[in-house]
Amino acid sequence: MLEDFLPLVTKPGRYINNEINAVHKDLSTVKTKICLFFPDTYEVGMSHVGLRILYHILNSRPDTACERVFSPWPDYEEKLRQSGRPLKSLESNLPLSEFDLIGFTLQYELSYSNILTGLELAGIPSTSAQRNDGHPIIVAGGPCAVNPEPLSDFIDVFFIGEAEEAVHELVELRQAHTSRQQFLDAISKCEGFYVPSLGKSIVRRRYLKDIESAPYPDKPILPLMKPIHDRVTVEVARGCIRGCRFCQAGIIYRPYRERSREHVEDVLHESLRCTGYEELSLASLSAGDYSDIQPLVIELMRKYKDNRISVSLPSLRVGTLTPEMIEAIAGTRKTGFTLAPEAGTERLRRVINKPVTDQDLMDAGETIFR
Repeated sequence: MLEDFLPLVTKPGRYINNEINAVHKDLSTVKTKICLFFPDTYEVGMSHVGLRILYHILNSRPDTACERVFSPWPDYEEKLRQSGRPLKSLESNLPLSEFDLIGFTLQYELSYSNILTGLELAGIPSTSAQRNDGHPIIVAGGPCAVNPEPLSDFIDVFFIGEAEEAVHELVELRQAHTSRQQFLDAISKCEGFYVPSLGKSIVRRRYLKDIESAPYPDKPILPLMKPIHDRVTVEVARGCIRGCRFCQAGIIYRPYRERSREHVEDVLHESLRCTGYEELSLASLSAGDYSDIQPLVIELMRKYKDNRISVSLPSLRVGTLTPEMIEAIAGTRKTGFTLAPEAGTERLRRVINKPVTDQDLMDAGETIFR
């Protein structure tokens, strides 16, 4: 944090440290320092569940410190360039060039230019070929990593798939190999990792076979400013039971897996207790397809009704919202429902495998309004 910049930029809360539940470690006591770089603004990145999960897993390791950084807004970027100071992490104000690993999230293609800007602001060579043993290893993962070639000149290692288990391999191999080339050779032999400098290869996507036992943060960081999704979010399921013909996520997050109701309720209870949020969200590609969605929603509303805590279902398909769920959700305080028409005509919906009729949409709207 560069305090002399804060009065001169918009939304200085993006750059202030010490949020509630953030993790601070003595960097002199750990073997590996990792910085998670979300190539968008703070309020967007802090709404990303994947970032929270990796932050939790990595900081659970006593030999590892995991910190965060986000793309600065243009006014802050200009101040950095004018002053000649490097981009630094939030937690310890450490220059990015001093980390062992920097992990970029490839959530959408329009953020790619922010990756190059971030490397430039950090004083790290943009291309992999220019880096040496004194530079951090640049790793990238996320949905867009399934098509790595557009960024292959700039990223040292791509990870393709779900990283909850693979991040441990990444850390342990980095600790075992101080030489950059030795590390790249070793990580390229692990399933799910692709090293462009070693040539093209067949990479199998990795996925969690058991999501129920996978670690999930129950003490989320409470931002100092309002993020895009300002609420407690728990992932109830991963993957999708549908087969829409345009959907990338439905393919790369296969197979469909659910967390148990008990696990979801425990995480929500602890998260609400340590943050004070008044809204909770059940996240999934299609929350309405969760097998216990109706009893879960009704139980959550019964449990938290007296505290005026509302439930949000951000991804609903027409036909999965029942009158009982609507009544339970609307019983606490005024809320909204979003239903996606998917396409303008029934014919187009059939083409993309979205069998929703105009009458289905009208019936759902009428039920909600009533």
